[in-house]
Order: sequence, then structure tokens, then C-alpha cells
Amino acid sequence: MSEPNLDYDPIQAAVFQALTLASSSHNALDQLSEYWIDRRNEDAARRLSAQIAQEKIFSARDLDALEQVLLPLMAVADPGLPGDVHVSSRHTSGKPLDQILRSGAQDLHEMIQPLMQLRGALLTLGRLRRSEQIAQTLRGEDMT
Repeated sequence: MSEPNLDYDPIQAAVFQALTLASSSHNALDQLSEYWIDRRNEDAARRLSAQIAQEKIFSARDLDALEQVLLPLMAVADPGLPGDVHVSSRHTSGKPLDQILRSGAQDLHEMIQPLMQLRGALLTLGRLRRSEQIAQTLRGEDMT
């Protein structure tokens, strides 16, 4: 099935994009349960998951909720270790610990991709909505 042509309305196209990403984002949240560092993060993720499942993700508050859950994960998923960190110990498997940390970070980075894509779509939607408001205001102003 081909995607509908939504070129005539960029806001509708952004909404469509976000809705398209909702299912994979919901699944990603379910798979990330082991990464919640405290009860607050876990509760925020649970509320966000419910909002996504109901397709109620289009307000600024919803974007804030997504970022509250996603940004700490993005910090952990940073593929490189900070330059001033030197990890020389070894894991019980015998592998260098820094290699294991990078591997885990890469796994997490892949797991959060649907959420990052949803965030991008919602940021785009927010900018489009704001530009529409500004354009309407400008159209209503006296040009003299």
C-alpha cells in the first residue's frame, strides 16, 4: 500500500508521520523497561506508552514527556565513552569492559531509534504549527 499524497498540507503530513511512528515507538518503550533508572522514569515511560497507544501525542506536554523519557537514554546510548574515562578492567567474560560498554550503548542506541524518530516528527510538527500561527497573524496585520 502506498502512502497518501499529503504534499498539500505539511501539518497533516507531519501528523501522519508521527502516527506512522507511534506503533514502533510504543514497542520500543516496552523493550526498554530494564533501562529505567528510578521509579519516576518508569512511571513517565508507562504514561507515555499509554499516550502513544491512544495516539494522544500532539501537544507540547506530550513532547516534553517523550523528552523526559528519551533524553536520559540518549545520554547513555552515546556510542563513545567520554575522552577522560579510561576503562582498563575486564568483565567476567574476559572481554575488556570498555568494549562491553560500547556494545551495550550501541544496542540501546538502536532500541531508541523509533523514539528518536517520533521526537523528530513531533518537533517538526511543533515548528509547522508555530509557523502557521505566525503566518496567520501576519496575514491579518495591516500592511501599511
